[in-house]
Amino acid sequence: MSHDDRMGVALGLVGYLPEEGWFRHNPRGIHGVAHVTRVLVWAATIADLIGRPDAIRRGELLWAAATHDVGRIDDGIDAEHGERSAAWVRAHLLSERPAVAEVDLDLVADLCTWHLVPDGGIGRLSLELLILKDADGLDRVRLGDLDPNRLRLQVSRRLVPSAERLERATRPHHEQTADRVLATAISLGH
Repeated sequence: MSHDDRMGVALGLVGYLPEEGWFRHNPRGIHGVAHVTRVLVWAATIADLIGRPDAIRRGELLWAAATHDVGRIDDGIDAEHGERSAAWVRAHLLSERPAVAEVDLDLVADLCTWHLVPDGGIGRLSLELLILKDADGLDRVRLGDLDPNRLRLQVSRRLVPSAERLERATRPHHEQTADRVLATAISLGH
């Protein structure tokens, strides 16, 4: 993908950027807008590198990336945050972003629900869910525990150095906004 193509993709993410008011818990925290925006960048990047637009429900994937952690009540394990994020998607996303009427909100909600469930506990891992899980996994660099062997897709493993660069460039997390993280991703060529 050329630099111009990457720039176009990154700029196309502006409409998906999360708002701080969507977050139930600390929008400037470790699971807040900076994290969710990096996951959004990685989800779009992985989808584009796979290069099968006919096989990926891109809008649903990107909205799930933008909302997957909005239901968190803390920064701990919070095993129900996927379900709370899904409930938020169903109750609020359409009124927050009317353009979302073009996507399947049930799929967005399902992706939010399942993003944190271990793979063995999921009946069918869709390509969108694999991408979301890997995009979220790439941002584990912020926690210091990214294990590339746990990423599901080979293309995701190739992005580890880029994930490390983007995370370093968007520190400290509490000072970042979604716009700033996206601008940094664009400047780094992601």
